Amino acid sequence: MHPNSPAETTRARRPGYIAEIEGVRGLALTLVVLFHLFGQGRVSGGVDVFLLISGFLLTRSMLKRTERPGERFLTAHFGRVLLRLVPAALVVLIFTAVMTLLIAPTTRWVQTGRELIASALYYENWELIGSQLSYGAAGPSTSPLQHFWSLSVQGQFFLVWPFLVLALAVLARRLGGRPATWVGIVTAVATIASFVYAIALTGLDQPVAYFNSFTRFWEIGVGCLLAFVAGRLSLPQVARIVLGWTGLALIVTSGFFIDGAHLFPGVWTLWPIIGVSLVILSSGEPTRVGPDRMLEWAPLRFFARISYPLYLWHWPILIAYLEYRDQSRVGVLGAVVVLTISVTLAWATQKFIAEPALRLRVSWRPRATLLAPAAALLSVVLVVGAGVFTLERAREAELATAAAPSSDHPGARALTETPPPTWDADTPFRPSVDAAFDDLPDLYERGCVQKWRSEPGMDEVLTCEDDSVSSPRRTIVMSGGSHVLHWYPALKAVAEARGWSLVVVDKDGCRLTTRAGGKDGLSESCHSWNDKAIPYLIDLHPDAVFTVATKTPEVEGDVEISYPGQVDAWARLAEGGVPVIAIRDTPRFLGDVPECVEENAADPASCGRDRSDVFLPTSPVRDEPGLSDEVTLLDLTDAFCTQTRCDPIVGNVLAYRDQDHMTATYSATLATALDAALREAAPWLD
Repeated sequence: MHPNSPAETTRARRPGYIAEIEGVRGLALTLVVLFHLFGQGRVSGGVDVFLLISGFLLTRSMLKRTERPGERFLTAHFGRVLLRLVPAALVVLIFTAVMTLLIAPTTRWVQTGRELIASALYYENWELIGSQLSYGAAGPSTSPLQHFWSLSVQGQFFLVWPFLVLALAVLARRLGGRPATWVGIVTAVATIASFVYAIALTGLDQPVAYFNSFTRFWEIGVGCLLAFVAGRLSLPQVARIVLGWTGLALIVTSGFFIDGAHLFPGVWTLWPIIGVSLVILSSGEPTRVGPDRMLEWAPLRFFARISYPLYLWHWPILIAYLEYRDQSRVGVLGAVVVLTISVTLAWATQKFIAEPALRLRVSWRPRATLLAPAAALLSVVLVVGAGVFTLERAREAELATAAAPSSDHPGARALTETPPPTWDADTPFRPSVDAAFDDLPDLYERGCVQKWRSEPGMDEVLTCEDDSVSSPRRTIVMSGGSHVLHWYPALKAVAEARGWSLVVVDKDGCRLTTRAGGKDGLSESCHSWNDKAIPYLIDLHPDAVFTVATKTPEVEGDVEISYPGQVDAWARLAEGGVPVIAIRDTPRFLGDVPECVEENAADPASCGRDRSDVFLPTSPVRDEPGLSDEVTLLDLTDAFCTQTRCDPIVGNVLAYRDQDHMTATYSATLATALDAALREAAPWLD
């Protein structure tokens, strides 16, 4: 049937139906998919359109229900929402679980399992903030469930908003006010507060702001406010046509002009938000030359119909394709393949799963439509949760075993002792690639290391106190980022043997430095932390501060470097009577070491790097002007590399937990070499 035939126009303009919104929703989510596949890392702004429309439609519906009894309505409402969202999502979650087991490295199984649970329970955005955005994590781009973050924000809104609206309606009636007025005022205040918070947090920590429910609410809130206005404005047709085309142009061009991946959800998010707002305000009666005609175009209606399952499918299919082809980016041909598969699966999911599920609303009671999908989600959560629990307990048991000394796992001693120790070649290395990422110093479990992020308060100086020695002979402070802290097991063993107190004053991802070095790639939060930490260390007056001296390269072609700001920080400490022990950095690799070792099990040495690609012939910090005589330089490169090669497995121990951090197991094997280096270079500590 022709899209502009009388029958079609009547269908599109049935009471309460806004054809433009359906078209824009399809366009927006299709743009999301196309930009993910062809946009080379840019985002389209379609998710922002999607969030606004969600707020608009739900609030519009809720305003009509505020006079009805709450409990019965809520049961029916949540039943409809779950029947609409859960069946397709459940299929994709099950596919992702199977895909992970079949083709993903085992190193990702636990994290993907956690995200499966988070996606099923609609808190994936917070899971990404808590784990994938943690310091040293691979990043959300590796997750086949990253795209569930926006569905989680929407799901949280769908859960909370009806209760809030109905509560405000009840309160308004009791106080003699109009429910719609109360809801409008609260919505406006919450939207403004969220917008201000989004701007502030985007400036401080944009990756966290991107996934944060509170920074995203303002986009939904604008949609909620539009629900009070749309349909009440009587605009001339010319104005509606101009507004409609302007809004549509803003939506389509957003991804081309704005790097939303690094700017949203701050001020620039207004570009797509204003766009969809103009389209909604211009909607209404059909026009002859307005965008409503295009938005009712049959192909666009098709994509609108499958937009939700298409959004669900495209990302895990893309990740599966990249994993299977062992690629980091998808080319044009690959993108076409992924798009074709995703559209086919989306159509099949919509036709054979989503639409039949929605028809159950006719034959099922409201309570059944609520309980059945909830039970299905809970089943997935329980199964995946049991698997994650089992894997985590196995990791914990393995790491507990790995912490015990073993003659078959000499680690660094294989490079530092003469003659080198021998071990049973048939004994598996430890820790396994599955457990390596969790092989951290135990002090991270104590919550006394400042996080690397830039959110307010994350420049506060925290201290990890050591009470293992009752009357310490010396006090040594470790400070200077994670490449200092991964020495903790080694230095802790030395400290206990020599009767020292070992204290940690640290912020992850933050070198001990001053602003004197100019641009050094560190955040303002890091510099603010250093402004407080250096005077704190001087006041603490330890016998020495143990820190890192250089930075090894993690990109092919770069070289080992030092930072003038660090040398300046050491000079300030020395002036305050605090000696500094600065150790040369450890090797960094070109990718995740455990994953590489798993993929190259027959030849794990291929995951290593030539020593000359990692280290300069001599430490570059020795050539820094102003290097204080109070700084003791240590170099334990020979405890990681032979004269020609830096290998991932040393002395039957997997030495690295990711691209550049030591496993705690390997660090512990460095204690003897570190003790010898300290006795030679810093005899005054005896």
